[in-house]
Amino acid sequence: MTAWRQSVSTFERWFRDDALALWRAQGYDALHGGFYECLDFTGAPITGRPRRVRVQARQIHTFTQAALCGWGADNEALAAAGFDYFLAKACPDQGARGCVHLLSDDGAVLDDRRDLYDQAFALLACASRWQAAQDNRALELAEHIIAFLNHELASPHGGWLENDRRETLRRQNPHMHLLEAFMALFRTTGDGVYRDYAAQVYALFEDVFYDQRHGVLREFFDQDLTLSSDKGDLVEPGHMMEWVWLLGNYDALFGTDSATHMTHLYNRTEEVGLDSAGFLGDTVNLGNQNPSGPRRLWPQTEYIKAAITLARRGDKAMAERAGALIDMLFKTYLAQDVAGLWCDQFDASGAPLARDVPASILYHLFEAVADAASFENAGQKRP
Repeated sequence: MTAWRQSVSTFERWFRDDALALWRAQGYDALHGGFYECLDFTGAPITGRPRRVRVQARQIHTFTQAALCGWGADNEALAAAGFDYFLAKACPDQGARGCVHLLSDDGAVLDDRRDLYDQAFALLACASRWQAAQDNRALELAEHIIAFLNHELASPHGGWLENDRRETLRRQNPHMHLLEAFMALFRTTGDGVYRDYAAQVYALFEDVFYDQRHGVLREFFDQDLTLSSDKGDLVEPGHMMEWVWLLGNYDALFGTDSATHMTHLYNRTEEVGLDSAGFLGDTVNLGNQNPSGPRRLWPQTEYIKAAITLARRGDKAMAERAGALIDMLFKTYLAQDVAGLWCDQFDASGAPLARDVPASILYHLFEAVADAASFENAGQKRP
């Protein structure tokens, strides 16, 4: 067995047998319904925290897709229960204005703002529920969310506003996840309307978010999508790698060719984003070539996905790079006393900063594991 195959096998086995099993047993609130926001480092749920609705949607997507991968029959039942809870608690009036922002442990609405980032993950959950169960409620909710976005959040300058409270700073991040969701909806339904929405976000990437001159992904903008004067030079290496993966998926789905963008983004991210230990920092001020701040887990999973994306295009060294990154995770983030947990953040010296284990990261880990397993199972060729 090659080193790459061993790394992928270990990663898949850990996720399937340890992480999924633990979060299936401990991560769902059997009394009130819904997924917990986080666990402690013994694997016990932490209560009393506001539950982000985007996390509910991420968990629905993750457990649905895990079931479709054949990684445990119980995953589908949990995802279905989570979606019932989501519709009942997070989507007032059958989701006529999308989903709310925060819930309490007992399912009460703590914050009813309609946040663009939340809507993106609600759409992703809808795509998964339609794919797995042909649940008509999923497509109905998706239609309601998109109608709401177009009616209340559409901007004359392109894209959609941050939320229904008209907060002034606009971000590329919610649009990135809308692209992911629109592609998922198109992939599972074949409906060309989702292809058209995906194309709109792709155009925003090319015209606004991607700074070709500096080779970076810009994050923060004013209302008219001009670069923010306050935060415009702040970039996130994890998002840059995430776009490499998204562009690869976009090309595979729609027959485009984003190879130049992908290669430039990947190389530039390594140039500006890597710290002395070989991990991606959370944020970098443009021009700082030596990141020295904290580093969360999710940028590393996006790094793995980006490397696999380039490996799919024939760069064999990228598979080895992805395998090495997986091995690094097991020596750091995943090296926990309770198998299936992770440390979410370290400081620049490698000291742990996380005080709990956020459920939101299960989605990132799943996407990395599934991508690695798919690539390996396909004989390292594009499916």
